[in-house]
Amino acid sequence: MAKLSQIVMVVVLCCSTPLLADNSLQNSSVISKQALFLQHPNFQENFDRYEVLDGVPKIPNDVSVLMFFGTWCHDSQREVPRMLKILETVGFPQAGIKMVTLDFSKNDSLGLAAANDINFTPTFIFFRQQNEVGRIVEKPATTLEEAVSQLLNQL
Repeated sequence: MAKLSQIVMVVVLCCSTPLLADNSLQNSSVISKQALFLQHPNFQENFDRYEVLDGVPKIPNDVSVLMFFGTWCHDSQREVPRMLKILETVGFPQAGIKMVTLDFSKNDSLGLAAANDINFTPTFIFFRQQNEVGRIVEKPATTLEEAVSQLLNQL
C-alpha cells in the first residue's frame, strides 16, 4: 500500500509540473498593464470587451491605486480589466496605478500583500497622499463604477 501511495504522489507531482512552468503562478510581482496583457491575453480581451458605465468622476491627481490580483483568479480576470478600463476612461494616469500579481497563497515576493492585509483577490486599494481612502474587494455589491464613485465621494 505504501508503494502505491508513492506512485500516486510521483504521478501527481509530474502532472502538476506544467502548472509551475507559468511564472505567474510561481513568482508574484509588480506588473505593468502592457506586460499583463501580453502574458495573459484573456485580460486584454476582457478589457477590450468592457464598456464603462457613465457616472465615474475624474480622479484627483494625488490619488493612487494599488491592485492585488491573481492571474489564475476568475474574479481578477473579470474585475481587473474592468478597473483598468474605468481608470483609462476617466483619464487616470498609468503612473498612479501599481499592479501586484499574487500566487495561489495570495503572497508576493515583495511582501506587499501581507503589508496591506490582502485576503481576497482582486483587491483595489485607493490612496490619497499615502493614506488609504478605501478598498474594493473581489466583486462590488453594485457596479465597479459605483463602488469607485463611492470611494471618491469620501475624499
